[in-house]
Amino acid sequence: MAVALATSGFVSPVLGQTVSDKAAAEGLFDQGRAAMQEGDFNKACGLLERSQHIDPAVGTLLYLAECYEKSGRTASAWATFREAADAATAVKDAQRARTGRERAQRLEPLLSRLTIQVAPETQQLTGLVIQQRDKQLQPALFNVPVPTDPGEYTITATAPGYEPWKGTVTVPEKAGRVSISVPQLKKGSEPDAVAAAGAALPPAGSTAPEKPAETQGAALNSPTSAAESQADSQRTMGLIVGAAGVVGVGVGTYFGLRTFSKNSDAEDHCPNGQCRDQEGMDLTAEANNAATAANIAFGVGLAALAGGVVLYLTAPSPHSAAQTNTLKARVGPGSITLGGTF
Repeated sequence: MAVALATSGFVSPVLGQTVSDKAAAEGLFDQGRAAMQEGDFNKACGLLERSQHIDPAVGTLLYLAECYEKSGRTASAWATFREAADAATAVKDAQRARTGRERAQRLEPLLSRLTIQVAPETQQLTGLVIQQRDKQLQPALFNVPVPTDPGEYTITATAPGYEPWKGTVTVPEKAGRVSISVPQLKKGSEPDAVAAAGAALPPAGSTAPEKPAETQGAALNSPTSAAESQADSQRTMGLIVGAAGVVGVGVGTYFGLRTFSKNSDAEDHCPNGQCRDQEGMDLTAEANNAATAANIAFGVGLAALAGGVVLYLTAPSPHSAAQTNTLKARVGPGSITLGGTF
């Protein structure tokens, strides 16, 4: 029972945060690649972004950067290729690091840059917020030409006690240089304070209804009710842990099948174990990742399933639960024996 309870404490994080998240990331990645092949780059980039957010990977970054490039987002592509190169260097993947650097260098001459010039008087305002497409601009980027994707941008500036300012600027394609100036903000009237601090408080003198003292005492002093509640809680815990085990086995099965599929695809690109192109390397890496996930899911799933069964079957019956439970342990050579009444 102790093993089952301990298992129930870590089954949920492992399945929920590692295996299930990895499965979701793999699914999003596959959908993103399919959308790229169909030429729907806006959809593809969104799917790859979500996959990278859930389960960061060098291969996903390279595909995402290529998606940005094909959709015309040159600055995002350039930055993502550089990020992929750094990530590949960190894991000593020389080939992908070289690919990321070369692709970034090829894009650099095509970058357009946007400069947001902020008046010195405005920069000194307390609480100043300057946003570019609803994303706050850090003060370190004021008056600096920043690589920016082509398109139209709305720039806003706000500060407490001053009138807000808004302007628009269009960043051209291929090595454009544009700027927009945020002027000195004009003084404005302070907004009126809204007094509503006590709106949600109960009326003075009112109190919450209390449970009668005799009813409380009866509930606390009833051994049968307490024992039945304990038994029900243990059975519920057993069902939850067992269900997590079933999920783990199912996820393990999914990744096991995925391993065979990816290995089969990789054989076409990697005869005799030698990969001839990037896609073959990606498929091999995906097969290895899927095999690892399958092993984890099967192991955790089987442990949780066994723990759930133990928890459910050892839950006391309503009649016996009202009795005093006892547990005895005896340690012998190479064994531990547990016994008692439940």
